[in-house]
Amino acid sequence: MRGSYSAAIVIIFVGLVIAEVTSRSKAEENVPPADEMHCSEGWRITGYFTPVETDYASGEMTELEVERLGKVSFDAEFIRTIFDGEQGFGEGWGKTRFGWYLGNYHGGWHKADAPLGANNSPLKPNSVAVDRTLIPVDSIVTIPGLPGDLGDTKFIADDVGVSVHGKHIDVYTGEGKNARREMYEVTFEDDDDLQRVCFESPPHAK
Repeated sequence: MRGSYSAAIVIIFVGLVIAEVTSRSKAEENVPPADEMHCSEGWRITGYFTPVETDYASGEMTELEVERLGKVSFDAEFIRTIFDGEQGFGEGWGKTRFGWYLGNYHGGWHKADAPLGANNSPLKPNSVAVDRTLIPVDSIVTIPGLPGDLGDTKFIADDVGVSVHGKHIDVYTGEGKNARREMYEVTFEDDDDLQRVCFESPPHAK
């Protein structure tokens, strides 16, 4: 009888320990260690998107030399948007009326199956371009002040941009007209609109 009583106490004690550890683990899931999460204020946020040629009807065509394809004509406004329009820099991607993607980089025009970011990796809906001297590649980035669900989004720092320097993050918003609208919604460049940014370095950067 005494042995059964002692065993019962041990079982209860072990159960309490397991419950405490489980509870603590669940509470800590969303609270990364202080030395892994880095947050700071004063960040400029802009957006970039992939224009789709069928959304444009300027009535004017521009002929380009595309690597490995030769000369191909595209809507002129579509090309201006890729190269020096709303995206704000001379390198970018667009989806052509043929279904493939046209990119401008290294001084030339190129064909690809997807819009490409740094290291020729396809851009994802949660990609952001960063200054890698401040945020390591592949870091998880959050910008709580962005509107709607974007404030809770975990972005991946897997791109760079010729105009992204210092405390500046460029958010990729996707393809087409809706992405263009969202590009403006995520832009906070005025001094009184600068944002708080947090990032967690990937394991290989620690």
